[in-house]
Amino acid sequence: MEEKIVLREYLYSLRFYLLFVSLLFIGSIVLGYRGFMSELFIESFEKIQQLSEGIKDFTEFYPSWVIFVAFFIVIFLNNAFTCFLNIITGPLIGIFPLFSAALNGGLLGWFAQEEGLIVFLAIVPHGMFELPAYLLSAAIGLRLAREVLKRKGERQLKKELKKGFKVYLILIVPLLIIAALIESALIVVTTNF
Repeated sequence: MEEKIVLREYLYSLRFYLLFVSLLFIGSIVLGYRGFMSELFIESFEKIQQLSEGIKDFTEFYPSWVIFVAFFIVIFLNNAFTCFLNIITGPLIGIFPLFSAALNGGLLGWFAQEEGLIVFLAIVPHGMFELPAYLLSAAIGLRLAREVLKRKGERQLKKELKKGFKVYLILIVPLLIIAALIESALIVVTTNF
């Protein structure tokens, strides 16, 4: 008989993983703000600037709704893929979820240091949906990593992976859809002014 997942209980069981990933993410923001690994972030920022120049050219030729749909698809797929990787690579001892949280937090902190603390206000509209989804996916990945480390008789990796994917589909994906809708709308509004 298939076990039914109770979302509230599952999220409660992730509380320590969520706390750990959140602290890692916040700590990485602080380190990024302090300039740690800034060379890495400078290269990323230059690529983002080149991309944004291409976006300006793109927005001149197409109506706003086309731009909105294009950005929505790209943003959603990128975020959904990253969250999926957080979960699926968790059994590989949680390396990707930890690296991803540290890198993204560091980049956010570095960007805030470069552009000012207003960056944090700019991400609030979509970030309040995207960040919980992202942190939740990393926490699921860490839980799966812990499952791999259990003794063979105690390990229930297949069952835990199934639960993680259910949460991905019923909670993470909807949060990412909302975040991508908001972020795409903000891009369209800001590029038209």
